[in-house]
Amino acid sequence: MNSSDASDRQAETRSYQKPAIRPEMTVRQVATDYPACRDIFVEYGEPTDRPGRFGHFQPLTHFACARGLDLDQLLARLSQAAGVPVDRWNRTAERIHRSFIVTALAITLTLGAGWGAWMLWRIGINHDFAAVDTAHIVAHGEAQLWGFIGLFIVGISLRTVLIDAVRSRVGQRVCRVLFGLSLLSLAGGFLWSLSPASLQGAGIASAAALLGLSLAFWCVQIHLLWPKWKTTWARAVMASGLWLTIWAAATLLLRWQVSDTGPGSFSMTERLSLIELAVFGFAMNSIYGFGQMLLPGFLRTGRTRYWAIEAAFWLHNCGVVMIVATSSGISSSMLSITGVAAIAAGTIFYAIGQHVFIGKPRSSHRPEQGHWVLDLYMPLAFSWLVLSMLLLAGGQLCALLLPISLPHAFAGAVRHALTVGFMTTLILGVGQRLLPVLEHRILRRPGFVVPILMLIGIGNLLRVTSELATIWTPWAYAWMPVSAVFEWTALLLFTISVCLLFWHRDPLIRSGRVTVRSSLAVVLAQHPCIEDVLIAEGSAYLARARTVPNELTIGTFACSEGRQPDAVVNDLNQRLQQGEPLKLPTCSQV
Repeated sequence: MNSSDASDRQAETRSYQKPAIRPEMTVRQVATDYPACRDIFVEYGEPTDRPGRFGHFQPLTHFACARGLDLDQLLARLSQAAGVPVDRWNRTAERIHRSFIVTALAITLTLGAGWGAWMLWRIGINHDFAAVDTAHIVAHGEAQLWGFIGLFIVGISLRTVLIDAVRSRVGQRVCRVLFGLSLLSLAGGFLWSLSPASLQGAGIASAAALLGLSLAFWCVQIHLLWPKWKTTWARAVMASGLWLTIWAAATLLLRWQVSDTGPGSFSMTERLSLIELAVFGFAMNSIYGFGQMLLPGFLRTGRTRYWAIEAAFWLHNCGVVMIVATSSGISSSMLSITGVAAIAAGTIFYAIGQHVFIGKPRSSHRPEQGHWVLDLYMPLAFSWLVLSMLLLAGGQLCALLLPISLPHAFAGAVRHALTVGFMTTLILGVGQRLLPVLEHRILRRPGFVVPILMLIGIGNLLRVTSELATIWTPWAYAWMPVSAVFEWTALLLFTISVCLLFWHRDPLIRSGRVTVRSSLAVVLAQHPCIEDVLIAEGSAYLARARTVPNELTIGTFACSEGRQPDAVVNDLNQRLQQGEPLKLPTCSQV
C-alpha cells in the first residue's frame, strides 16, 4: 500500500469516527480531522506560516465572529468540504442534565430536606413522632425519592450513558416535555398527599404519569444499551429502569387503594417497601452501573475485579426480589432476612470489585483532579449502607425470635441511614467529582468539599443515633432538629457549588484578566494570538496538541511547561492590558 492510499484510509477512518462538524470545535481540530477544510480557513485569513500544527485553538464560533462571517455559512462550507453533516445540538445535549440537577436540588432544599427539618422541629419540641401527620412524612419522603434522588439520577443518565437519546433536536424537545410532565406528576402527588379527599384523581393520575414516564425511560435504556447487555454495567443500568418501573407501579397501586384517605393509610411495611424499591432497586443498580465505568478513574483504583462486580449484581438483585416479595404479601421473615443478607453481600462484593474504594495515592494535587477529600465520600456512603443493612437484618431477627414489634424510631433510623447516610452522601460526593467532568470545568468552590462532608456526616450520625436513643430517653428528641440543620446546610452548600459550576464565567470574561485557575482554552479562544506567543516561548504542548481541554487551568499548564504559574499569569495579564499581541477582534462570550 503506497502513502497516498494510507492517507486516504486514515482520512476515511477519521470521518467515520467524527461524523459531524460542531460549532464548538476548534479550527485546529477541524483542519486536523478534515484536511479538505484547510483551504477554507486559509481563505478567511488563518495563517499558514506559524510553528506547530495548522490552525489556532479557536472555536468556529469565535473564528466566525472575529472575521465578521456568518456562522451558518461557514459551517455549511466546512460541511460540504469535509463531506459530513453539521451537528448544532451536541452542545445542548451536553447541558441537558442541568435542569434535572438544579430542579432536584431545589426540591430537596424545600419539600424534601427543608420540610423534613420543619417536621423534625415539631417532633423535637413535642417529644413525640405522632406530632407530625403520617401523610406529611410520606409526602416528604416522595419528594426526596422521586424529586431529589430520581431526577438527579435521570439527569446524570441522560448526560452519560443515554446521551444519544438527546443529541437531536427532536430528542431534546421530547425530553423537555417529559421533564415538565414529571414535575406536574410530582406536584400532583404532593398535593394529593395534603388533601386526598378532594384530590383523589390527582393522586392516581400523577402516579399513572410517573409509571408512563418510568416505562418510557426504561425503554430508552433498553434501546440504547441492549447491544452492550453482556457487560455488567449495561445490565445494571437496564435493571435500574426495570426497578424504577416497578416502583412506579407499586406507587400507583398503593395510591389507588387509599385514594380517598391518602398516604397516611400506608402501613409501615408499605412505606418501607417503596423506599426499598427506590433505593435498592432503582438507585443502587444505577450506582453499580455508573460506578463500574467511573469510579476506577475517579478513585485511581485501577482495573476492577469483574468477577466481584458480576457477583454483586446478581446477589443484589436477587436480594431485592426477596425483600420485595416479602413486602408484597409473602409472609416469610426468613425470606426477608435472606434478601437483606444478599444485598449486604452484594455490597461487599462490589467494594471488593472496586478495590474497597482505596486507590493509589495522588501523585499531584492539580485542581483538575478534584479535592482529595472527595475520595472519602464513597467509603463513608457505603459504610452507612452496610450499617443500615445490619440494622435492618438485626431488627428482623429480633422480630422473628422475640414476640415484639419494632418501634417507629428504629424503622426511621434505618430509613435515614439508607436515604441520607448512603444515597445523599453518595450524591454529594459523586456530584462534586462527576459534574465538573461533565461540564469540562474545574470545581469552582473546592473549599466547600470539606465542610459538606463534615456537615452531612455529622448530621446523619446525629440523626440516626438520636432517633435510636428516643427509644430509651425523651431527651434525645431535642437533638433531632439539630441534625436536620447540619444536613440541610450541607445540601445548600452543594447547591451553591453546583450553580456556580453551571453558570460560572471565567475571570477573563468577567474582568479581562486571568488567574491561575482560569481556563487556558478560554484564553486561547478569546485571544488566539496568545497561542503564538506561548509557542514562540517554547510551549511544545501547544505546538503538537490537537485540542486543549476546557478544564486545563493556566496554573497547571504553566507547571507542565516548567514555568512559575504566577509569572505566566502576570505576563498574560500584562499583554492583555497592553493589547499585544492581539491582532484580531475577539468575541465577548465563550
